[in-house]
Amino acid sequence: MVKTGQIAIYYGAGKGKTSVSLGKGVRALGENLRVVMIQFMDYHNNQEIALLEKLEPDFRIFHFEKDREGTEMTEEIRKEIASEIRNAFNFTKKILDTGECDMLMLDGILECVEENYLSEEEVVEMMEKRPNTMDMILTGASLPESIAQKADHIYQIVTEK
Repeated sequence: MVKTGQIAIYYGAGKGKTSVSLGKGVRALGENLRVVMIQFMDYHNNQEIALLEKLEPDFRIFHFEKDREGTEMTEEIRKEIASEIRNAFNFTKKILDTGECDMLMLDGILECVEENYLSEEEVVEMMEKRPNTMDMILTGASLPESIAQKADHIYQIVTEK
């Protein structure tokens, strides 16, 4: 039987999108699948990252953005962030080209679209290049319609209390 990958999106203003994605990644590890997680926007939970690094080499996590907590957002800083996000996005395309994982998690990529670091069109194009046996998870606060159309499953995370 040929495995066919799925695209899942977890979005919403509430917390929990990354946690759900990580759960899916750990479940994939239990099925002997290789997982790559690329974090796109200011994710600096060092304890979480240290824990995930213990799962290597089957679960690999990458983040490209520097820690800028407490730094004022200037035009120069915004350009640096744009460059780091572009590096993460180019790395994403390399992973897609090589097919070196079974599940690719793109944590915070939808924020990159919302903040105009990436265009909807280039994210849709990237999604279309996914090997059909690779699962893909995208997370973020908002969900553009063009990206939603490419998903197999969409989950909105809502904080009730």
